[in-house]
Amino acid sequence: MRRGRVPLAQGTRAYDAVYAADGDAAAYAGLDARGKVVVVRRSDTVGRAEQATTAAAAGAALLLVVHDGYGRLDPWDWDLDNPYSPTDNPPPLTVASLTADEGDELISQIEGGRRTALTVTSQPTTDYLYDIVWNQSGIPADPTYRPQPRDLARVDVSFRNDRPAKAMETRAAVWHGDYSFPPLPTPAQGERTDWVSAGADWYEEAVVNRELQIQPDTYRRYRAGSASRLEYFGPVQRPRLNSQWRPVRTGDTLLGVVPGWGDSGVGHAGTTFGNADVSNKVTLYRGDTVVRASDTDTIGSPRFPLVLPAEELRYRLVSVNSRAGWKHTYSTSTRTEWGFTSGRTADGTSEYPPLVQLDYAVADLDAAGRAGHHADLTVTPSHLAGGPDSGTIREVSVDISYDDGATWHRAVLRHTGHDWTTRLNAPADARFVTVRTSAADTQDNSVTQSITRAFGLK
Repeated sequence: MRRGRVPLAQGTRAYDAVYAADGDAAAYAGLDARGKVVVVRRSDTVGRAEQATTAAAAGAALLLVVHDGYGRLDPWDWDLDNPYSPTDNPPPLTVASLTADEGDELISQIEGGRRTALTVTSQPTTDYLYDIVWNQSGIPADPTYRPQPRDLARVDVSFRNDRPAKAMETRAAVWHGDYSFPPLPTPAQGERTDWVSAGADWYEEAVVNRELQIQPDTYRRYRAGSASRLEYFGPVQRPRLNSQWRPVRTGDTLLGVVPGWGDSGVGHAGTTFGNADVSNKVTLYRGDTVVRASDTDTIGSPRFPLVLPAEELRYRLVSVNSRAGWKHTYSTSTRTEWGFTSGRTADGTSEYPPLVQLDYAVADLDAAGRAGHHADLTVTPSHLAGGPDSGTIREVSVDISYDDGATWHRAVLRHTGHDWTTRLNAPADARFVTVRTSAADTQDNSVTQSITRAFGLK
């Protein structure tokens, strides 16, 4: 089944069914299809796009296509609407398919002259989902898996792109260190409740097609009976590294990508492969001397490795990112500068430069990415795994602007654990919050990050 451009209304309704042969315009001569389910046969001469367009023009509510081969037919092929494309091409009305046997029985009933009513239940948006896995090393005596509620974890998933768009999502169970990669179409905006097998490792990611790829820090494992939250695409978007995406030094060589568009999800890095509208630039400095400047988010690659002096030296890694032609309400531009020391690693070993990361949480942020004028903003600085302890980060400052950086206000911070929290004091006419955050640890590793229009105000 493929949902139409205008989906069926939610709920259960009865529709009369009519038969329109191969679904071309001639088949509708004298046929009253308005508000009804139209049944057609798959045809080599009348494609599904024509069948759907003709049915919609006749006022049909739903189109059923009967397969003439084995199994069930894809009602709307990839050549009509590739799920990986950035734009939608849904059918003009909802299209579903029937097997040959199901279709023959239905058509026989319609052609028998009796009124044929079909009961149709429509759920235009999937508001729940089950991801169930039961890994066994051999064939069990009873291959039936009957998970109980106590065996599952509840995950409230929120897709928070700033506008409707096509997206794809993956949650794949990891087995012996490997997993398949079956992305499924999902709305870029919406809420869903998932019930997930506990005790398994899951790989989870989501993409806005040809715009943004949100990728996790590590596999996720849920505890039975637990409730947790998973967010994609929401504010605050900014450069954010994780254990999968960060520079690495081996000997004198530095390789790495600096993803510029991590979202509100914990540990999420955000890349923009295939996005021709975004501007990502990264530069490595030694003092004020440019070591390498890249017009992409890659500072060093196997093809173009960055070779550094052997001695321990002080460096600045600067990531400058802009939406440019990529339309989006928030994080219109960012600048992140990391300060760190690096030298040659021992033979056969690698090290990750100790780059301090910044995570942001905004209290009561709505689905449109807006907070109250006096909401709490929390900044959590951290080191990635393999780096210094995050507890060594002792110096944090936050500056707030309500006029895109024309004027700044030093925030008063409350320090609790690893979190630093301030309360906004936005003017009544303010629409956006721009943030500038600095943090440093006791080993002189530092970060300063500026985010223009990090999020909105109600």
